[in-house]
Amino acid sequence: MTICQNFLDNLSRLSKFRLHTGNVNAYTELKLRRFENSAEELSACLDLQLQSTPLTSEFKDDTTLLLCDNAHIDDYERAEIKITMKVFLSSWEASQIEAAISSLKEQLKTKDIEVLILSFPELDVVEGESEEKEIQRWFEKVKPLYESASKLVESSQIGSIGVADFTAAQLSKIIETFDTKPSINHVRLDGCCQVPPELQSLANDHDVQLLVHNDPNPFPTNKIFHTFCELRGQTPPICPLFETTWAARYSVWVRRRSIMASKGYIVQFIRKT
Repeated sequence: MTICQNFLDNLSRLSKFRLHTGNVNAYTELKLRRFENSAEELSACLDLQLQSTPLTSEFKDDTTLLLCDNAHIDDYERAEIKITMKVFLSSWEASQIEAAISSLKEQLKTKDIEVLILSFPELDVVEGESEEKEIQRWFEKVKPLYESASKLVESSQIGSIGVADFTAAQLSKIIETFDTKPSINHVRLDGCCQVPPELQSLANDHDVQLLVHNDPNPFPTNKIFHTFCELRGQTPPICPLFETTWAARYSVWVRRRSIMASKGYIVQFIRKT
């Protein structure tokens, strides 16, 4: 039995688990490649890691399986580093945010995170719906999740909240409703080289930093894992048995030096019912 087959067979006995890639930057093969987006990077990372011997040795329900050493972060004092995290949600559940943050804090052995960026699920399309009604329906979904994240700021578990791919109308609705304002709007330009003027003006007026990303939306984590299984030339039970509930990417930066000490992904899997 190959390492991959043995690993997947062990996973198939669980009801819920998380995979933590550890430091993606530890792989020279990945650093030398250019990826179209972060989903391609994650796919390539899992392919490399599961061909070798993953670090994890215990397969228990609701645990995080670390695939690559992350101990080098200990080379820095906590005050020397800044941790940013982007969570890709698969549903409108605040529990996914809480689980992702808890998992990262446990893995990096930290009590807080400087920046949390939320990537919300796509809103279902209602044919013939006015823009005003669509915004209101979207806000009813977003509100409880943003409120949950705001409480994490109030309790000092995270330093600030960022959002992803908000239009000017969506960003304006959040700003006018909540005391805790977004510090970042992570935007994907998709064939355009300029942020819409209305969004740029709103961000300038409210000190919201506009940062460009190349993350696909929605983040295709299920597809990545299924593709990995297919590439192994087998159909192990792990693929149809599990689906993802959230994925998170984090970066650890050394302050004042613009050095990325670590970058990695954590993905939550749950057995289908």
